[in-house]
Amino acid sequence: MEPSRVDAARMVAIVLDPEFSWRLSPLAARIPVWIVDSNDNRPAVESLWQARRSQHASYDVTVFRAIPDLSPEDHLAGVLRSVAAHGDAEPEIAPFDAIEVYGIEMNESIEAMLNTRGFTASGKLDDGFRARIRTTG
Repeated sequence: MEPSRVDAARMVAIVLDPEFSWRLSPLAARIPVWIVDSNDNRPAVESLWQARRSQHASYDVTVFRAIPDLSPEDHLAGVLRSVAAHGDAEPEIAPFDAIEVYGIEMNESIEAMLNTRGFTASGKLDDGFRARIRTTG
């Protein structure tokens, strides 16, 4: 089940799949996306950037580069830091409280890293997972 726009208002997608490509457009229509740069993903990203410029579309897509020999967990941790810093730099943007991660499966190492950052797993996706900031109370 896809989250509604209201549910997605404070959600960010992180795409670590270098072959995500055509799936980017429907995802970016729903929520902001941080996506790994690759030969397959770049045309989809540039198409959305062009639509944003020429049609005043509201896509929010940020590209990050993969670092050779860095584990998927470390890439995810680095992107989470960047997303949080981006929100701090633009205080008018509501901070995120949930993530959708594509291109890696949840495992003990990722779960532990997310837990140290205040997240808890909240669902499985076909090629990834969702996590939410833990709430107190």
